[in-house]
Amino acid sequence: MSPRGSAFARAVLPAGLLLALPAWAGIDTTPAVPTDGQTTTVTVSDAEGNPVAGMKVVAIYRPGSEVSQTEDLGTTGEEGTMTWTPTGAGVVTLKTVPGDTMTAASTRNLSVRFDGIPVPGLVILLAAGAILYGGVIRGFRSLRTLPPKLPPDT
Repeated sequence: MSPRGSAFARAVLPAGLLLALPAWAGIDTTPAVPTDGQTTTVTVSDAEGNPVAGMKVVAIYRPGSEVSQTEDLGTTGEEGTMTWTPTGAGVVTLKTVPGDTMTAASTRNLSVRFDGIPVPGLVILLAAGAILYGGVIRGFRSLRTLPPKLPPDT
């Protein structure tokens, strides 16, 4: 390698590594996977990892779908935290609204779990299984009613 090439590599490589490092600004939740109806702590931090007070946070239930709903969670307190109780299970996006304290929005996609077994889902599963296997059983029973020997022209 030529002296010129190695000087270039020494100058560009550290700059490239700095640009490749992610900004750790974001939203964290405790617990990491919340449950429907359970109080969850939301923490908003800046790129240096310091908590951000006074940041407005919204929750978008079922983001990207036609039935998505947005809920305003309020603003973070002095320690950059707030409490949130999810009102439904499924995919939720927590998003900060840019303002005076931060100029860029942060987002975090979460999966909110059901608080127990969803009874309507269990009923649908059992009904679908009964219809599916009932059809299979009926089909096998109809095979027994075929005549044992068919004429050659059929």
